[in-house]
This record gives sequence, structure tokens and C-alpha cells, in this order.
Amino acid sequence: MATHEDAITQYIVVNDTRLAYRRLGKCDGIPLVMMIHFRGNMDFWDPALINALAKFRPVILIDNAGTGKSEGEIPTTFQGWAEHVIALVRALNIRQIDLLGFSMGGGAAQLVALNAPSLVRRLIIAGSRTSKTPNTVIGPRKIFHELAHAATEEEFKEALAISFFNPTAHGRAAAKTVLERIYARKQDRAPQLPPGLAKRQTEAMTKFSISNPENPYERIHELAMPVFVANGDNDLLIPTVNSFELAQLLPNAHLHIFPNSGHGFLYQYAELFAKHVNLFLDEESGGETGGNEVKARLN
Repeated sequence: MATHEDAITQYIVVNDTRLAYRRLGKCDGIPLVMMIHFRGNMDFWDPALINALAKFRPVILIDNAGTGKSEGEIPTTFQGWAEHVIALVRALNIRQIDLLGFSMGGGAAQLVALNAPSLVRRLIIAGSRTSKTPNTVIGPRKIFHELAHAATEEEFKEALAISFFNPTAHGRAAAKTVLERIYARKQDRAPQLPPGLAKRQTEAMTKFSISNPENPYERIHELAMPVFVANGDNDLLIPTVNSFELAQLLPNAHLHIFPNSGHGFLYQYAELFAKHVNLFLDEESGGETGGNEVKARLN
């Protein structure tokens, strides 16, 4: 069974673009497709999380157009991000997936589910929000600015530590441990997206923050599949209150808030988060409760 550390990079041409992906984990079952955060690529997933998920199901990691090992131009809308993911999955002859989107990936994942509802069985949105609502809360711009403009690998590591983890001794220790795991893979590794190209991703997020009939908030009632919304209790990058709102807006959602953590909660609690994702995906009922189930804290 391939793991995060040794999975082979594969390529496929979709939408006239050569996209990179990796398949790992079990060979049978509905695959879990993973959509990464701002400036990230396949190598920026935490191996502890990915391997814990892959013990029980197939996992597919992808580099969207213009990022990591994929060719092409970075779309300046999340709609464009979603189109590439849908095309890649269909080109692989996969009829149905589960989908996990983290941070900006969570915004784009909502559009994958909206535009291809028969393709997405269940959806996980981690450390993210829906598009612009009357109550959207924006995090401190200084934190995002540092993440967007970090040039060197060391600067980017520091920006991740600041924006993904709490500014406490506990948070700094978690950041050190997680970053060591993330950067453990050396072979066939791609660096973070350069700041110049990251502007195209920022543009996509900006458009996501403007009311538009095609954006997820305006269409959120269409997301009828079970959705697992999760975050840390102190997300500085995409404030946690947005996760509460998202869970309340969705027709069939669960919300889990992890204690003493921020945007990077899914890495800080990698094995625990994976356990709950696996439980959510394996539930025969899909977690259907006939409405929203909000759990304020998961210990």
C-alpha cells in the first residue's frame, strides 16, 4: 500500500492541461479526493493525516493547474479550480468520490459539489467558510499578508506556523512537530507556490468574497449531501465563527470544533481528525439527521 512518503506522482491531461496526482491507500472503495490550501501542493499535506486516512480507503492527492507538479495557468476563480478537479476525476473513470477541502481548497470543494452533485457522495470542509455572506468575518490581514508574501522556504515555514497554529507554547510545539512531518518527504517534492503566482489564488479568494449568484452561499441549499465541517477553536486565518455559520446554513451538516488549536487543527490532531473523517465517511446513514447537528467541541 502506497503511503504519503512513497506514493508515485502520476499525470493526466484534462482541459488541455497536464495535471499531477498521486493515488495511495487501499485499492477498493470510494476514493477520498483532497484539495489543499493556499500556496500548497500535494507535498504540503501532513503525512500523519494522509496515512491515517489511507489505512481505510483510497486517497487521491492532486495539484491543481499551475501548482506543484501540474502544468497550466492557475485559475483566478474557485469555479476554475473546481472544473479541473471534476475533469480529472472523470478522466480517471471514477464515478463517485468523497471530497475533502482544506482552507481555500474548502471553498473550491463546495463548487465541485455544487457543479457535480452526483459525483460527490460526502463532503468535508476543514478550516474554511462559504462565499461572502452578510455575516462573514475576515481574519487579521497581517497574518494572510505574511503567508502570501513569504519568499523562501524558511519564511514560508514561519508563516505557516504563525497562521496555522496558536501563538502559545503549546501551539509553537505543535507547529514544530507538524512542519517536520510535512517536510519529511524529500524525493519528487515541489516547493510552495511563488508569491507572484500566489496572486492568482488571492484573486480567486477575492472573487469568492464578492456576492455572486454562482457562488456557494447563494446556492448552498443545493448541497444536499452529508457535510462534515471542522475547525480549530481559534482559527486566526479564517475565523472559526465562519465554520459555525457554514454548518448552520447547510441542509445536512455536522460541525466539530477541536480545542486549543487554530487553522492547522487537522494536522495538530491528525490521527483524531482522521478517525472522525473515517467514521463520517463509513456511516451507512451518512450522518443524515434531518437537519443541522452542531457540536461545539470535540475532546
